[in-house]
Amino acid sequence: MKGAKGVEKFRERGESQGILRKAGMMITEVMKISEPPYTNRGVTRQKEDLTALIDWCQITVKGVDVFIIIEDILRIPLSFMELHGKEKGIAGHELIARFDNIKILKPTGNAQYEGFQILMSGSGCRNYENFLMMNKETWFDFLERVCRYPVNFPRIDLAIDDTKPYLSIPELIRLKNEGLISSQLRDTAENRSDRLKEDEIEAQGKTLYLGSKHSDFRITFYEKGYEQAEKFGKELNPDWNRYELRFRHKKAVRLVEELLKDRDVARIALSVLNEKVRFLQKPENSTVTRKRLYPTYPPWEELMQDVGKIKLTMNPEKKTLERTWQWLNVAVSPSLKLMDKIGKLDNRDYIRQLIERGQMNEEQQRIYEDYKKSFLLREEERRIFDRTYTENDTDKESPYSE
Repeated sequence: MKGAKGVEKFRERGESQGILRKAGMMITEVMKISEPPYTNRGVTRQKEDLTALIDWCQITVKGVDVFIIIEDILRIPLSFMELHGKEKGIAGHELIARFDNIKILKPTGNAQYEGFQILMSGSGCRNYENFLMMNKETWFDFLERVCRYPVNFPRIDLAIDDTKPYLSIPELIRLKNEGLISSQLRDTAENRSDRLKEDEIEAQGKTLYLGSKHSDFRITFYEKGYEQAEKFGKELNPDWNRYELRFRHKKAVRLVEELLKDRDVARIALSVLNEKVRFLQKPENSTVTRKRLYPTYPPWEELMQDVGKIKLTMNPEKKTLERTWQWLNVAVSPSLKLMDKIGKLDNRDYIRQLIERGQMNEEQQRIYEDYKKSFLLREEERRIFDRTYTENDTDKESPYSE
């Protein structure tokens, strides 16, 4: 399934099943941003202080061909998938097919086995939730279907988003450095990203890792709002923390079993956190020396009380294009306006010159090819960022206006 023959096989298979016609209807659903919240099937899209997401999903599937993976397991229209040849994937794998950040990989070299790997990073999980919503499914439904096939789970991440926030990451780092932590995870690390701004240091977000990056389980506490602002030019939300629970291999398999047992992500998160870590405060009685007798750090205790209420959420987004628009809107449009005004003084169209000289890279070309598919839709349904554009920008001065 390589080169032109592979492309032709995809095309013939899609045409024989009327996929292109079906794709028009399904793109309409994928591109819709406003959807009613899931509240009755163990999944919610309501805004809460604490929510949980599947934020990495990596599955090895054996004994089936790639078409079954795409159409029956993922339930993605075949015509949506972009065929690849020998493009590099993760270590020991090559990329076979993809839709945005939903990838199907084939083992190569020392990693060879009979099968394929489904890989969805955090953004891939958000992409895939469009298809779950379209099929009126949840992550539980997907995992239940996956487990009917010969599969393994190299890695699954649960992310807990805290927008209250209950915890201060710098404070957790301080407690760790002072030994005020009781944890089964012996390897710890921290990271901070600061920026010198004139004569002061501007904080760029802090991270605390518990557990080795090579271990079967790791917890990461970090300031998600700072990360999003730095990476995508979004307005800083200092009240957004994320606590990631990373499960690998046997622990990932066990996680899926527990998720499907009663569809209760709160029980799992509470159990894992209580078992693996407890932040402490110094006892008033200085003669108490055993950590197990230290009182719990109050914010951690409050978090543990409320973690038991969290639901698994879905936040479906076609993020790649949305992030590009957000970055242009926040980081680039002021400079474009400057050059537009200067161009009027110089009687030259500098903006047009920039566009004509610009060359799209492979990733941008792929985004464009994906977006072209939306031309099957009516004009008013094509823009993936339509709501953002109409609600936020129509009443504002254009960056190119006088």
